Amino acid sequence: KLYSQLIGMPVFDEYAATSIALVRDIILDPENGNVLAFAIKNEHIIVPIDIERLGSNLVIKERSHIVPMDEVLRVAEVARRNVRIIGARVITQHSKTYLGRVVDYEIDTRAMMLTAIHVAKTFLFFHFSEKIIPHRAIVKINRDTIVVKDTRTTAAVKEKARAPSSAFAA
Repeated sequence: KLYSQLIGMPVFDEYAATSIALVRDIILDPENGNVLAFAIKNEHIIVPIDIERLGSNLVIKERSHIVPMDEVLRVAEVARRNVRIIGARVITQHSKTYLGRVVDYEIDTRAMMLTAIHVAKTFLFFHFSEKIIPHRAIVKINRDTIVVKDTRTTAAVKEKARAPSSAFAA
């Protein structure tokens, strides 16, 4: 599922008739790409182990599974480092070629891990030269930059043939 599809997704507990929260962000571990938590409101999170279902809604068993971010040490540590995936500059490892910025990314909602990043060069609100780079081509995720294997070793990088979109505001 795409990050852009998950943000704003309603959160329900099994017994609620109405949404109890909205997904505000996804906290990824920059070391391995695992989903550590779904951030909701006021520094509160839902960790993947507490998710019952994730489809068009995120469903948890009960409201008590929404916990303060500081209660999960790894999540609090990563959140303090403020590593941002969306908007991060993407460069190649050896040639330091600028490929663009991350405009979206894909999460495997069963394994709860990053599977690919969508990278595009942007001008105003328009995307061009959009590429999908698989997680195995990612070398390192830094605070504002993602380093990927050089293009010649990244045969899985696919150019997306589509018209420019205005889905991302840099």
